[in-house]
Amino acid sequence: MKHIKQLAALLLALALALGVPAIPAAAYDDPGWAVDREHPVIIVHGIFQSEVYLYEEDNATPVLGADGRPVRGWPVEVDINALIPGLIFPLLGSLLLQSDLGLTKAIRGLPGEVFSLYGMDETARPVQNLRVAKTHRWNGGNSAPTSLAELDEAAKRGVYGNIPVQDMAGIVGEENVYYFAYDSLGNLGDIVDDLYITIQDILEKHGTDKVSVIPISLGGTIMNALVEYYKDANIAAQLKNVVYVIAALDGSALAGDLFTGRFAADNVNLYKNLLPSLVEGPAGYLLNIVLRLLPKRLVLSILDAVLEGLVGDVVGYITMLWALVPQKDYETAAAMWLGDPKMAGVKAQTDKYHNAQANARKNILALRAAGVNTYAIAEFNIPLYPFVASAFTENSDVLLHLDSPSMGATYGYINTPLPADYVPETPGYMSPCRIVDASTGALPDHTWYFKDQDHERTGRSDVIMRLTMRLACSAEENISVHTLADTWPQFNYGRDGRWLTSNLANYKDFGLTIEDEADRAEFIAAYAALEELAEASIVVPAQEEAVRQRFTDIMVKLGVWSAPQPPSFRDRALERAARFLSDAFYYAYGPRGFIDPIWRIWRA
Repeated sequence: MKHIKQLAALLLALALALGVPAIPAAAYDDPGWAVDREHPVIIVHGIFQSEVYLYEEDNATPVLGADGRPVRGWPVEVDINALIPGLIFPLLGSLLLQSDLGLTKAIRGLPGEVFSLYGMDETARPVQNLRVAKTHRWNGGNSAPTSLAELDEAAKRGVYGNIPVQDMAGIVGEENVYYFAYDSLGNLGDIVDDLYITIQDILEKHGTDKVSVIPISLGGTIMNALVEYYKDANIAAQLKNVVYVIAALDGSALAGDLFTGRFAADNVNLYKNLLPSLVEGPAGYLLNIVLRLLPKRLVLSILDAVLEGLVGDVVGYITMLWALVPQKDYETAAAMWLGDPKMAGVKAQTDKYHNAQANARKNILALRAAGVNTYAIAEFNIPLYPFVASAFTENSDVLLHLDSPSMGATYGYINTPLPADYVPETPGYMSPCRIVDASTGALPDHTWYFKDQDHERTGRSDVIMRLTMRLACSAEENISVHTLADTWPQFNYGRDGRWLTSNLANYKDFGLTIEDEADRAEFIAAYAALEELAEASIVVPAQEEAVRQRFTDIMVKLGVWSAPQPPSFRDRALERAARFLSDAFYYAYGPRGFIDPIWRIWRA
């Protein structure tokens, strides 16, 4: 034993002398449940959560813009000053003569100009050399797959900024977590092939037989395609846990409405409700009045031009976005935009995906039958964006109608319980608010629902992130809403946990600096209440509000924070005046432009 210790000491000294760091034993956080560290976890992110750049033909040199920075594919950098000259004269002429003097033509061309980098060829691939920053192949396209542990600090911060999975990395190790990066405006088939190859390489690298996958939002469409396209390759045998997080398994009613032209352009929305819902404050109501400067027929033509330019010239070629069209809308949308023979290559690919989409629920059930632990997380009770018709009929989380991530749950509209005489197919799966019946979903025992959670703020919900980790990283088999009922009920509320976590971190030792004994005691108690709230997995909105208010009150009393200020009298007065004018014009003048009555007389 003495010689072994001496040898170990000698090797350590040699390693230090040669500059080779000694490798300590891995240290992992203990969550209190059985963790699976044998099977790596792959995160397939949501829309626009990877960086895309334009490259020279050598595929290694980024193209630099006028500002000296690499040209980004997304977010699109728009030169407003360059667009104004092409719009200003058609707009002024159309306002002056109350006719379309090239305005709709100019507007139709805008999407093509704004998204010029994303010009596609007839195979639905970018004409220009756009390349995604692949965090899963950080050392180059042909390199071994790279885990979070192998990323540089900037790339790692980017991943954690997109999807806050630090806790997950803490329990399974960064070396076991992969962030699959893809271009959200890219070619779906190519992305699916890349994911399949990445899975094979990760399996080989880790010497294991399975991976766990977390498809998030748009990532759900990629998973749909992977399971369908590689069914014959027995992809199911390579999957351990699959957690569909607010996944677009049947697209989004928002995309369905856009592709089929179902804008919320009825009279009340167009001239009264739409613009104030999109633009806060008095400006939204004043825009209702400004809209009347154009004749109604021209306003409707502008909406058509926006749709034709956006879908006809840009979106219609992007197979990733076609994957967001719900199955019920696909045939109509395809007839509108893919009928031209030049679109045959695009349509062949979208047809292939929508066959996978039609089979998605059946395929997910087949995964479970094959022994894959499949789970889903859905959100509800927030309207879709109000510029589409489905916003007034569908329950959603702003972006996805509930049917898509829930795989078939039955539900009422926002804050609207199912009818009193509604009888669930299976008792025990009705939400306490009676808005959702989970029993009709494809995975009633394995789908969790979060009320009042905004899709775009899901990453801020520490409760949802911890549930995702619990399901994706568990060594347990067949977790269900029943086995986790005490800690993770099937129906829960969403929340923004970032406020909690940031304040817990920022003021951890702040109580030590407070001199007044009573204030210090109150701060310590309020901080402890925050800690208790952050550790809870069941969200009680009234309790959340009370705890937040208590902490805010003591911070205001101590002078650290300023007291929240209500809108000023001036701001309230301006908004009420603007709303009064908007409503007055609507009720007195009707849903039309100022010149429309004169136009009718002149035309007669």
